[in-house]
Amino acid sequence: MRLALSLFFAATLAVFGCGAVAAQDQPPSKAEQADSRRFAAHNSLFVLYHEVAHLLFDQLSVPVLGREEDAADNMASWLLLKKRSKEADQALADAAQGWVLSGVAYDSGGMESDFYAAHSLDKQRAFQIVCLMVGSDQKAFRSIANQYRIDRDRQDSCQVDFDTVARSFEAVLGGGKYKTDGTSVTVTYHPAEEDLQAAADAFRSSGVFDQVAQELRTKYKLRRHVRFNARSCGEANAYYDPESLEVIFCYELMQDYMDLYTGALAESGSGKTK
Repeated sequence: MRLALSLFFAATLAVFGCGAVAAQDQPPSKAEQADSRRFAAHNSLFVLYHEVAHLLFDQLSVPVLGREEDAADNMASWLLLKKRSKEADQALADAAQGWVLSGVAYDSGGMESDFYAAHSLDKQRAFQIVCLMVGSDQKAFRSIANQYRIDRDRQDSCQVDFDTVARSFEAVLGGGKYKTDGTSVTVTYHPAEEDLQAAADAFRSSGVFDQVAQELRTKYKLRRHVRFNARSCGEANAYYDPESLEVIFCYELMQDYMDLYTGALAESGSGKTK
């Protein structure tokens, strides 16, 4: 299976660290708008699994060795790879590309504080996703690893990385210990300001919020009620609040992903995606 990657992908990797992605001079076409919504939905899906990982670490006392943010990324990748579906694989490919684009736009690694932050650098997060992909199935994901210019030796050793991640999460989550139907989850889409209405509509219609909430309902038994809230936050963000047991997704983040995509189209000059 060959994943659909945008024509501007190689150019994006080449200009990484050279400044923010340019804004698009011409309004995107309907096809480009649809592609940007798909790209944003897939990136949002990865982010939601990342935040649910924080929730599970907290509520199920899942052991975490190393940085929790890295572990949450690994769990998000593992959960999507377990699906073995074309849509899930494409979501991972888009999520990796999303981290590359955000690294360009926000100069990840450009400040000293980036190196002691809780999160890895954006480009490192992208490469880790791709490493776990090719580590899980070299035949299926060799092409994307090649596009990221990961050399063959590292691609081979990525299998060890994936096996370690899979073995660890299967040991604590995959043996039926927590797979009991019954988690109560409420999903709420709060009203959006006018300038975020299109992003809010695109996020809701994508179905990713309801999809992840339903998986939480059916796969894990948490004693406390969980709330999924989509709303305006004043910043492009998503996070888990352990005090209120909320997974919060900000409409600004959906808008940011769509803007990153259309901006990268302008930067590449392609004006078209596969």
